[in-house]
Amino acid sequence: MLKNHILGLGTCPPWNPQSVEICRHSVDKVMTALAPRLDVGPERQHMLVNEGASAAALKLKATEFANTLGSEDRLIIYANLPLGLVDLADGDGASIYALELWANAEPETSLQAIGDGTWMSASAFAALIHAIPAGEVIVILDANNPQALDLGLLEHHSVDDKNRPEALVISSGPGQAANYSADRTISLFAKHLALALHSDEGTLQDVMTTAVNGTRQAAIPICAELNEKRGETSEPHPDCTQVPEIHDPDTLLNRTALLPLTETGVN
Repeated sequence: MLKNHILGLGTCPPWNPQSVEICRHSVDKVMTALAPRLDVGPERQHMLVNEGASAAALKLKATEFANTLGSEDRLIIYANLPLGLVDLADGDGASIYALELWANAEPETSLQAIGDGTWMSASAFAALIHAIPAGEVIVILDANNPQALDLGLLEHHSVDDKNRPEALVISSGPGQAANYSADRTISLFAKHLALALHSDEGTLQDVMTTAVNGTRQAAIPICAELNEKRGETSEPHPDCTQVPEIHDPDTLLNRTALLPLTETGVN
């Protein structure tokens, strides 16, 4: 049985309208619910939030993992952060996205932020993950804006280890916004993932399926209210319908068993 490790990563930039505490709350809630179900003690829980979630801090943590994890380890990453569209497409005309890691002030352009190492391109993030020699990797990307990464981000990367099982969960579909809860204290997907971890038995796949369905249903009234507030304005706005997506070609989530609720006390 593989030994589980969890990295919680969250940034709510200070120039964005939401509270910086939303990311901390989202990461806290997911990690607190996930760790006991995966038998992850404090020494295998890692958290980088807001000022602590800079690109430099993430690279340092990845180097630590690269030096300590091996084929007997499974790494689960939960990341709650904005995802920005970079002002430049690659040679194939495909869009390039950036993980908006911590910065004290909003960068002038996303391209500059990547260039000076403040933010990290999605491709560089994938490369960072592939440099960690864990036996299995699960990435849960709870991006709080409408751009969605390519679901094949990990497996299509040029340095991909084709033999390593990997799964990617994204909190909203292409073009969809990732909503906050009705009281705007936590991301909607984080809320329903934590709820599922407190109620579902079985595997991580069972929990994710419940979280996806819960998020989709809960987004309907939130979306209706948002549309009502927007009224008849002609300004473009993201689709607030929210249907999280799971990409798991190796059925990794289905093979990741959870400790029973009676053993963990999380219910």
